[in-house]
Amino acid sequence: MKFIFIDTSAWLALVNKSDKFHEMAKSVRNNLIKQNIKFILTDYIIAEIGNCLSRIPFRETAIKLIDSIKESENIEIIKIDEKIFDKAWDLYSSRKDKEWGFTDCTSFIVMKEKNIIEAFSTDHHFEQAGFKILLK
Repeated sequence: MKFIFIDTSAWLALVNKSDKFHEMAKSVRNNLIKQNIKFILTDYIIAEIGNCLSRIPFRETAIKLIDSIKESENIEIIKIDEKIFDKAWDLYSSRKDKEWGFTDCTSFIVMKEKNIIEAFSTDHHFEQAGFKILLK
């Protein structure tokens, strides 16, 4: 089975009809589902979704989205444990030339450990880290 990492930016594009990547994100998602791709994300991505959609007008959307992610059989949520955290911190600390967020670094570590090369994301930081992004 093939795995794709799904980043916060893809989730936000999927739920926000005014996002410039909304239609493309829906198309990519539908295509990946047809290919029987399994989605991987981390609990840190869940936290980012909750933070990004925390304002009152978006909170119900956040709750529905996160509940659907947690209930999906096609989505695996990786919990960031001490081992991943430490590796991500080493990466974050060693790349002073990059503007990668710490959550990005945890995502990169998970992707490397799971041999995932594609990210359902708009974030060019994934490309800088050597991965292919599906939303450009």
